[in-house]
Amino acid sequence: MNTSTLIVNVGSTSIKTRLFDEGLKAIALLNADYGCAAGLNVDGMDKQGQAFRQYHADDHDVRAALGIVLCTWQQWLARDSLKVSAIGHRIVHGGDYFSAITPIDQHVLKQIGQLDSYAPLHNPLNRLGVLMAGQAFPALPQFAVFDTAFHRQIPDYAGRYAIPEHLSERTNFYRYGFHGISCQHSLTTAAELLACTPESLNLIILHLGGGASATAVRAGVSVDTSMGFSPTEGLIMASRCGDLDPMIAITLQREGMTLDQLDKLLNQQSGLRGVCGESDMRRILQKAEQGDVKAHLAIEMFCYRIKKYIGAYCAVLGNVSALIFTGGIGENAPLIRQKIVQDLGHLGFAIDSNTNQLTCQHHLDISAENSRSRVLVIHAEEERECARQMNYFSEVKTHL
Repeated sequence: MNTSTLIVNVGSTSIKTRLFDEGLKAIALLNADYGCAAGLNVDGMDKQGQAFRQYHADDHDVRAALGIVLCTWQQWLARDSLKVSAIGHRIVHGGDYFSAITPIDQHVLKQIGQLDSYAPLHNPLNRLGVLMAGQAFPALPQFAVFDTAFHRQIPDYAGRYAIPEHLSERTNFYRYGFHGISCQHSLTTAAELLACTPESLNLIILHLGGGASATAVRAGVSVDTSMGFSPTEGLIMASRCGDLDPMIAITLQREGMTLDQLDKLLNQQSGLRGVCGESDMRRILQKAEQGDVKAHLAIEMFCYRIKKYIGAYCAVLGNVSALIFTGGIGENAPLIRQKIVQDLGHLGFAIDSNTNQLTCQHHLDISAENSRSRVLVIHAEEERECARQMNYFSEVKTHL
């Protein structure tokens, strides 16, 4: 009997789960949006291709959502006689502990728990996903795939902050980076599209969504990334400020703002929302088209910050094999891609305006004929990448 891999990705407002067969084909999926105060929406598609939709008016916290999702998977797997070999979890922060996919035991779970202060909005929820999946499927092994692992080889001159070491007994301040699972998927996919090995590629990967980051990849290895100790640093995001003069936060604190208020300001009330009052790029683009000055400014700021990082990473990498757009905005906002690449011909990037307007069903090469570097749009598939790493881990273990 063929076996499948179940991937659980618990986010701060939603849960994504996918069931992959041995060939990494998604054969069923189930999502839950628990971030809306109006209730819990659960939707997906089972192995027969039948759509699944449920609405729960009173259950809209992560524990309730996980309970419903995992219970539905129990029913589906039993009904369709599907054999699952293991469960994989996206874990946002692995700190200094983890640099690769890791089987989960009590010791590993304790180490992940020690990193809660590094990623307070994500790691506790990731751990809850592990615990509840273990209760629902006690016989199945579980694996952790870390968002930070892809960036663990960043050199110290790029990873260190210019502050004294050992400022905290509990926390090591370093550029850990995030979106690593997405970056690994982009690297693997780019190598397939360009018919070469990952080790031969120099890439600039732009993961643009509610969270946004830029990553420089040299010879298939991450050498710098815009997100740092936390996902707040770097590019302008939906509600996160990105790069900021630290004296702004210090000045606001001196003026009476509490630490909790600062945290909320920088992570939930800044970024695009702080500039124009909206955090959804689709809405911002609509308002800008209608003449909204603040929406137009937010778009210009968003794209300008990304241009600065592209220029910096071109200086770091020299030759760039490809510039990659991925994530919700990167894949679905042609105008944003156009504004970012516009006037970057001297760096070797040019896009074909007609191809750029196409809907990204899977992957697109939007490069113009005169572009020295390829410009690719790659569909983000973090859950598939988790499953791929689990398959690879299993194969390596089998051959040892």
